[in-house]
Amino acid sequence: MQTTLTNTPSRPFREGLAASRLLRSIALPLLRRIDRPVTIKNPFSGLPFHLLSYTHKGYWFYGKHRESLTMRRLSQLTRRGDKVFEVGGHIGYLTQFFAHKVGHTGQVHVFEPGQQNQQFLRKNIARCMQCVHINAAVSDQTGKAMFYEENLGGFMNSLEADFATSSDIASAQRSTLKVRARKVNTITLDAYAVAHNVWPAVLKIDVEGAELAVLRGATKVLQNVRSLMIEVSRNHHKVFDILDNLGFTLTHPDGTLVSDPMQMNGNVFATRAT
Repeated sequence: MQTTLTNTPSRPFREGLAASRLLRSIALPLLRRIDRPVTIKNPFSGLPFHLLSYTHKGYWFYGKHRESLTMRRLSQLTRRGDKVFEVGGHIGYLTQFFAHKVGHTGQVHVFEPGQQNQQFLRKNIARCMQCVHINAAVSDQTGKAMFYEENLGGFMNSLEADFATSSDIASAQRSTLKVRARKVNTITLDAYAVAHNVWPAVLKIDVEGAELAVLRGATKVLQNVRSLMIEVSRNHHKVFDILDNLGFTLTHPDGTLVSDPMQMNGNVFATRAT
C-alpha cells in the first residue's frame, strides 16, 4: 500500500532532523528499515511525485530548497514552448519541473537507462503528455555499452565503471554499496535529434562522469542549444574547451563567471545570447 501525500514527513519533523544530529542518528536508521513507496507533492510542478521514503529522502527532506540556486537558474532559462533534452532523468523530479515550465506546447525528452529509476520515472511523468522517456544511455556513439548501477538510489549510476565506487555515497548513507554491471542501449543526442527532427533549446546533462562523451555526441545539437546545465565531475579542461569554443558563457548557479576549467565542479550553466 502506498503512503499518500498526507502521511509523508511533516515540516516540524524535517526541521527537527536538520537541526539535531542526535535525532538523525535515531530516525534515519528507522526510516531505512521501513523504506517504502510514498507520494509527495513536487513543489515546482504541483504534481504527485512517487519515491521511496528513505532511498530518495533528499527530495522530501529539502523540498523546494534542494539545489535552490540551480532550480532558480533553470526556471529563468526555460521558457514556455521550449523543447528540452534531459540527459539523466533519475526518477523524474526535474522532468516534472521542465514539463511544468514548457507547458503543453513544449516537449521534454528524458534519457534514463537505470532499471529502478525507470520504475519511478515512468510513474512520475504519466500525467505529462509532453514528456517522452528514452530507455538508453547517452554517449558518443550509438550501440551497446556496460552501465553500472548502484543500489543506494541510482544517484551514481554511470557508464564509468568506477564512478560509484570512488564516491562517498556509501559512507554518507551509512550503507553497503553494491554495483551491478548491465549492458544497455546507447545513443548520441545528434542521432536522436536527426531521427526525430527535434532540436532542443534547453539541455540538461547529469550523467555521473560521462559528460564528455555526451558532448562529443552532440556537436549538431549544441549548435542549436540556447541554455545548457551540465554537472561536471571529470575531464574539466576538455568539457570547458568544447563549450567555450562554441561561444557559450559559463557560469555557476549563482551567476558568477567560470573562467578556469578547474572551477567547473558540480552544476555549471552555459548560455549564449539569442
